[in-house]
Amino acid sequence: MQVTVEQIKNLWANGGTINRGDDYAPVTLEDFEGLDFNTDDDGTPTEESWQVLADQVNSELPGAHPGPTAEGDLLDEISNVAHAIREGEQRRDQLIRKAVAARISVTAIATHADLSRSRIYQIRDGRR
Repeated sequence: MQVTVEQIKNLWANGGTINRGDDYAPVTLEDFEGLDFNTDDDGTPTEESWQVLADQVNSELPGAHPGPTAEGDLLDEISNVAHAIREGEQRRDQLIRKAVAARISVTAIATHADLSRSRIYQIRDGRR
């Protein structure tokens, strides 16, 4: 069920919940905590912000285009960090292979890479 601006204004003024049917969790004022939207001096959303809030609530509905959320931002950051870690590990493994080829001690490589010697051999042999 689509949530309207009027329903959100009523929720804001009176508290409670907006029931969206059996398929979706009800909407409460807590659902808006952490969202970035414009307010007036009293802390009430500005006229243009009401629609932003409605769009945010309705972004969970099938076919809706999700807006920015704290959850979405965190998930994006997790993905970015995971990608950076993979890239870092690939670069580290390239450097380890280069160091082994340069006949640097496997013990020294393992110490500096914070890995075991057996892991260095796995990387060297391409088993990782």
